[in-house]
Amino acid sequence: MDRKWPTLVLDSLTKEKKQEYRRQAIERAQLLEEKKAKERREKQRELQRLAVRKQIELDNATINKIESIRDNHRQEAMADFENWRLHSEKPIFTDAQTITQPNRKGYRAPLEWFPNESTNDSNRETKLITESLDSVGTIKNLIPQNKNKIESENMNINCLNESEDTKNSFTDDKSCRNCTSNFEESSTLQQERSVIIHEMNIEKMNEMIQSKKEYDNRRGKEIIDKILTGKYRTSNRNIFEDTNTSTPMPRQCGTINVKFSERVFPTPARESHHLEEQEWLEKQAEARRKCGFASEDLRPEEQDPQWLKDKGDEFFKAGNYIAAISAYTHGIKLSDKMTSLYANRSAAQYALGNYRRCAEDCSTALQLMIPKCEGNRESRARCHARLGAALCKLSAPQHGIPELETALKLAPDNDTIKRDLDEAKNYFSFKD
Repeated sequence: MDRKWPTLVLDSLTKEKKQEYRRQAIERAQLLEEKKAKERREKQRELQRLAVRKQIELDNATINKIESIRDNHRQEAMADFENWRLHSEKPIFTDAQTITQPNRKGYRAPLEWFPNESTNDSNRETKLITESLDSVGTIKNLIPQNKNKIESENMNINCLNESEDTKNSFTDDKSCRNCTSNFEESSTLQQERSVIIHEMNIEKMNEMIQSKKEYDNRRGKEIIDKILTGKYRTSNRNIFEDTNTSTPMPRQCGTINVKFSERVFPTPARESHHLEEQEWLEKQAEARRKCGFASEDLRPEEQDPQWLKDKGDEFFKAGNYIAAISAYTHGIKLSDKMTSLYANRSAAQYALGNYRRCAEDCSTALQLMIPKCEGNRESRARCHARLGAALCKLSAPQHGIPELETALKLAPDNDTIKRDLDEAKNYFSFKD
């Protein structure tokens, strides 16, 4: 069943009831906005978490890829290094035999000063002989046990010994005919001892070579790991650098004060213009005092008001009115009697909307344009027109329109001044 409301506003509601309804509506709206804001914040936070998680996964994938590439390069480098080491490092002196030499710096017995010492020496010799015989017996007992292991070495050594024996027999045939039995016994003992010594030397040599290989492998791996991780550092000190010599301290700086002579005008007395020269000096001193800095801090062109005027004109044409005003102001500080600086600064002030300062500069320029002649007629016309326009902008048409009329009298052919005068009269409904 359709039902139409007769009115949208209840007239029977009191002011307090309306305020209560309004407060409830505002609270509901605030709660709704807070709920929406909370949902937006949660959604934004969740998106940020997701973005951070994706970024972490991407970074981890990149890091893992870099590490895998680095490990592959490291393994290849280590394999190449190990291959080079195995093929380049070959053991030397594997078949060398060592000979035990007596200790020439050991203890020596004193000289025989008494006859009893001969008996002691004989006893000592007998003891040494018995010890040597015991050692020979032990060597004979060890020979059968190691016979199978060193058969090849014995054959080589026997051949060498036989060759040596033959040589000795040929050279010393006459001297050894009477001692054949003793020579055979000594040769057998020497052969047995050389076999045992050779076997021991081979074992020691193998152990030494194995330990050297292990040390070289370990040291090479450490150096390569340091190079790959960037921890291997070499000394940056120059070997040709003399550390004993010391460099002298730098000299202390100082200031040199120079006093220049006073400026003198070298003109003869009959042609001297002393008063004009003094006036020029006073103006220069006043300009430096107004600027607040010495002339030595400025470039030569920055001390020329005409250069500053040209610089301000360039800024004005480029549309940089603030820089133009700064250049004109600096020129006015150096030469406050130059009318073109005031006139051009008034144009820049008018372009920026500073109509009061524009009127002041125009008035100052008109006061300095004395005497009034044909040479400054155009300048006076522009100043009067700009002054009238500024006064009209300041809501003073009773003073601005006469200035425009004066400018039109000085330049009757200027269409711009005519148009400005007509617009001002129509706008302010001015009547003569």
